[in-house]
Amino acid sequence: RQFLPVGLVTVAVEGFFFPAPGKYMAGLPTQYIAVSFIFLLSGLMLKTDEVHAALAAWKATSWGCVSILFATPLIGTAIAFKLPMEPSFQLGLALFCCMPTTLTSGVALTAQARGNVALALFLTVLTNTAGILTLPFVFAHLLGALGQVELSAGDLFLKLCFSILLPLGVGKFLRRFAVDWINAQRPRLSLASNAALITIPWMKFSESSERLALVEPSSLLVIVLSGLGIHALYLAFNGGVCALLRLESAARKAVVLMTSQKTLPVAMTVLAFLPESAVSP
Repeated sequence: RQFLPVGLVTVAVEGFFFPAPGKYMAGLPTQYIAVSFIFLLSGLMLKTDEVHAALAAWKATSWGCVSILFATPLIGTAIAFKLPMEPSFQLGLALFCCMPTTLTSGVALTAQARGNVALALFLTVLTNTAGILTLPFVFAHLLGALGQVELSAGDLFLKLCFSILLPLGVGKFLRRFAVDWINAQRPRLSLASNAALITIPWMKFSESSERLALVEPSSLLVIVLSGLGIHALYLAFNGGVCALLRLESAARKAVVLMTSQKTLPVAMTVLAFLPESAVSP
């Protein structure tokens, strides 16, 4: 269960102190292969059988989509570029805030909270699919409006289609031929997906090791506290809107949880496609 967080810490340390292997792998198409593999596995494991049951909750679905795709990116990006940290860290936090909801953990948390799992699943599928269309343009517009980085939304959109949407669709198509095997192997497939995900920050840490050596520990603390603060703000904001909409308890739990967290794999994918000028101070 702790493979991903432990793995991320491990590759951060390794990339910082022993950057040569990561730099070498970054010179190969490794990150593109890793991204495609991640979303191929995501498609294989994606369950959509109960999605139709969530269509009746139109108020919850509508706000969930608006919050995930537009409201939280706007709030998070505006805050990120006001924080006292290096521009590259501001960009990374803003990027994370613009992501759609998590691919798997949100549904699991909703189930544990006794929320509307079908609604959570529907929001996962809908926003991660629609996010491929909206994310490049929302992210580029917000960065341009804030006077930060110039980014080609069209170019990013095409890259996300080929690296995320296509493998996700292929995986979902292949799922129908081996449902029982995939369900039985789900823990191993999740482990393989996390292993592929870890390779992307490993290469990024390796490439940025010299710049990271100049970062003060206090700056890292600011980053951690800022991320926690933004997530807390998302929870309060979405909880307040759900209260105004008078959503029933199960739907409210699903919407608040799904709209207040962001997906790491898509963030890593976009980071891999950003130009070097965008991530350099």
